Amino acid sequence: MQAQGHADLNRGIELAVSVGIFVALGLVVDRALGTTPWFAVALLAWVAVAQFVKIRASYSARMRVLETQRRDMAHAHRTVRP
Repeated sequence: MQAQGHADLNRGIELAVSVGIFVALGLVVDRALGTTPWFAVALLAWVAVAQFVKIRASYSARMRVLETQRRDMAHAHRTVRP
C-alpha cells in the first residue's frame, strides 16, 4: 500500500509540474507575440486534458488488475470449499 501512496504522490507532482511548465511556456509565447493570455490558457487546457486522459488510463488499468485479482480470489475460494 505504501508503494501506491508514493505512486500517487509522484502523479500529483507530475501534474503540478507539467501544468506549471506549460503555463510558463504559454506566458513566454504570449509575451513574445503580444497575445496575452491566449497561449497560456490554450496550453493550460491542453495539458489539463492530457493529464486527465493519462490519469484515467492509469486508473482504468489498475482497476482491471484489481478486478481480475478479485475474480480469481473468489473463484479460488469457491473451488476450495467442498
